[in-house]
Amino acid sequence: MNNRGFLLAEETLKILLALISISFLIYFLTALYFSGQDSKKLEFAKSSLEFLMDEINLGSQSVEVYNPEGWVIVSWSNEMPLSCSNLGYKSCICICDDVGLISKGLSNLPFTKSQREKLKENCDEKGICMNNENSFIVKGEFIKIDEPPIIIKIEDKILK
Repeated sequence: MNNRGFLLAEETLKILLALISISFLIYFLTALYFSGQDSKKLEFAKSSLEFLMDEINLGSQSVEVYNPEGWVIVSWSNEMPLSCSNLGYKSCICICDDVGLISKGLSNLPFTKSQREKLKENCDEKGICMNNENSFIVKGEFIKIDEPPIIIKIEDKILK
C-alpha cells in the first residue's frame, strides 16, 4: 500500500514538472513573437518619420503617413526625450507608441506634466525621433496615426 502512494507522488511530480515546462515554453514563444512585432512597428515608424522629414525638407504642403497604426506623431522643443537631448537636438519630431492616454479619448489638452512625462518616456522606449532642424511643431500636441493613411498638412511650420 505504501508503494502505491510513492508511485502516485512520483507521477504527480512528473505531471507538475511537465506543466511548468510547457508553461515556460508558451511564455517564451509569446515573448519572442511580440518582440518581433515591436521590431517591425519600429521599422515602420522609422521609415514613416524619414519620409515625413524628407517631405518637410522638400517643401511639400501635405504628406500621407501609413504606419504604424495606433502610434502618434509628437514634436518636442523644450523638455525632450533623452533620445533627442543626448544627441544635442534643439527640437525633434518623434513617432511613438500610443501610451494609452490618447487611445482613451484624451480631450483635456494640453497634456498635464505627468502625461507629458509618460509620453516622453514612451518615445524613448517605443519610438523613433529625428532632429527637427526647421522647428516644425505639431498642432494640438500630437497627431494620431489612426485609420491610415492620414494626411498631414504642412502650413507655416505647423503640422496639422
